[in-house]
Amino acid sequence: MIFKDWLLHICLMMFFTEISSQGCSQLHSRLQEMNKGNLALLNNKTGPTIPLQCIDDILNFSPGNGSLATIDVSNEENAKVAIKEIFQQTGLLFKLNHNEMSWDENSISAFLAGLDQQIQNLERCLNASPRSQQVQLTRLRVKRYFQKLSGLLKEKKYSQCSWEIVWIQVKQCFVQISQFIQRIPN
Repeated sequence: MIFKDWLLHICLMMFFTEISSQGCSQLHSRLQEMNKGNLALLNNKTGPTIPLQCIDDILNFSPGNGSLATIDVSNEENAKVAIKEIFQQTGLLFKLNHNEMSWDENSISAFLAGLDQQIQNLERCLNASPRSQQVQLTRLRVKRYFQKLSGLLKEKKYSQCSWEIVWIQVKQCFVQISQFIQRIPN
């Protein structure tokens, strides 16, 4: 199992290094591949079942009206900004106290390095003015969503169950990213 994890990490790092050397013309396909890698890693590390003691917490958690589904990604630049902000906020979450996470330090480091590489790739391809009202609203909505997740972790003292909720929500974010990517031309 450890060999399988290391092999996945090495493949992801090689993939991220290779795609960073390409230009913005292939951003759509690169984002799709990166997102598949992120989802594969999350699925590999989180397991297929939810611990029984966490079921009530998971069922009771609701991000409310701050879900990412409310974000307007009707144009390419706003989609890029939303994706970049999700990567940044996910990275911040995974840098928090993760003693109860079932991930080892190498897995966390590899995941964070991949997110950082993806953020750099998106930054090179962003054209929107950082002061655009729509861009700022998108960033704010994503940050609010992740603040709720961070608040949950703090409230539950970074327990295993709070991390289970975060993993479920983060996986949903990466599924949502797949939809956002469709706004970026091939």
